[in-house]
Amino acid sequence: MANSGKKLVRSKSGLRMVSVEDKDTSPFQLEEPPWIPDNQCISCQNCNAKYDIVKRRHHCRRCGRCYCGTCCSTKLPLPRMNFVDPVRLCAECVSATRKENEFYEKHLKTLINGGSFTMQSSSLENGSAYTYCQLSPNHRNLIFNTEKPDKENNRVTQWVCDPMSLISIEGVQIQTIGDPNQAITIRYKYIDELREVTMMVPEDNTRKQSMTWIIAMQKAVKMLHSSQSNTNNT
Repeated sequence: MANSGKKLVRSKSGLRMVSVEDKDTSPFQLEEPPWIPDNQCISCQNCNAKYDIVKRRHHCRRCGRCYCGTCCSTKLPLPRMNFVDPVRLCAECVSATRKENEFYEKHLKTLINGGSFTMQSSSLENGSAYTYCQLSPNHRNLIFNTEKPDKENNRVTQWVCDPMSLISIEGVQIQTIGDPNQAITIRYKYIDELREVTMMVPEDNTRKQSMTWIIAMQKAVKMLHSSQSNTNNT
């Protein structure tokens, strides 16, 4: 096992580093698609070139469709499928993967690093509270701490409220509350009711980091909803 909670598995598409338990699987993860069988691939699904001894079939690791070497030549990292090495992609999947990789390399790290906010919610005892909000390392929950955890995790912090499951989020709305104050309202499902929490950016030296966090959160929810829509349409 390469690291805690992860295991290395081999599929026909390549080596993947996946979570040992389903409960630790990132909600952003995409399942490996089934490959179109070779006997159903007579010609390239992009340029229609016929396959022969010289022109071989190649499967895109993201969509599973069959292409010639020219139409499926680009190799990119594919963290949404947990591949260890860059994998072969078709042109359409190259475009989508580059956008997703930007999210993984930039915005996902921002969410995990966290941001400071004044939180307002009817579920809070006093209606509002200071919180340092972070995405959990497995990407499954938003954690609301009373203060920013130290890098070595030596200082014990308390939760302002229970964690919020990322997949329970129905939508987000960025608001401007008197220029230049900004806030984000998150609508989420709690058991059988719909709740809202508003997190306002503080007027201090953490402001820039918190505003960047809000933008990253909006992109995360958009990616999750896009994945759910694609799943429902298949």
